[in-house]
Amino acid sequence: MRLMIDRGARAIALFMALMLVSGTVANAGPSSAAEFKVPVEYYKLPNGLRVVLSPDHTSPTICVGVYYRIGFRIEPKDRTGFAHLFEHMMFQGSQNLGKMEFIKLVQQNGGILNGSTRFDFTNYFEVLPSNKLETALWAEADRMGGLAVTEENLKNQQGVVGNEVKVNVLNRPYGGFPWLDMPQYANTNWFNAHNFYGDLKDIEAATLPDVQSFSKRTMRRTMRRWRLRGISIPPRPRNSLRNTLGR
Repeated sequence: MRLMIDRGARAIALFMALMLVSGTVANAGPSSAAEFKVPVEYYKLPNGLRVVLSPDHTSPTICVGVYYRIGFRIEPKDRTGFAHLFEHMMFQGSQNLGKMEFIKLVQQNGGILNGSTRFDFTNYFEVLPSNKLETALWAEADRMGGLAVTEENLKNQQGVVGNEVKVNVLNRPYGGFPWLDMPQYANTNWFNAHNFYGDLKDIEAATLPDVQSFSKRTMRRTMRRWRLRGISIPPRPRNSLRNTLGR
């Protein structure tokens, strides 16, 4: 019996010691750990453009991203696929940059770029060396204010989008599940239940006035948001942004 009591006492003593040690470590952890913060500044330009600035001094690059409030769920009825078509049209030239010159400008300056259409927004981004910040801002402002919506560009991109739908969705096993099957059966509201990629008949039937009107409404009504991250954000970025994008 004494042996059992001694063993029990030792077990209790060991348990209490472990609890004290673990409590000490737990209490010491948070106070000694360095606090992680991501600097972010939000503000709005006079024309309504919302800007997000975030300096990052870990690499000599900048990332410029622009977000338009047009996506699969926001496109009008009988205009399915227009959000996706709009994304493609944004690479077809603008007032001072010809067809595909936006892409060449970024790549020839050592950068990468892309765009995508999502449920509630369409986004574009460029990653460039930090000394090319003004170049990226100027190029985005040029197509924001002077997109080349022409008959030639429309016909070309109708074919491109149509082929993309066929290759990525219609002709791929189970390719239509997230775009054509699941939304329609999971929802009853049209904006959540229609073909997000776009019915080919709607895309093929699009006329130049249709697309021009859609583009103008998107540019005018949407509150565009810019995200700017990088090591070389200038001391007075508000001036640079106001001069290029605030007009």
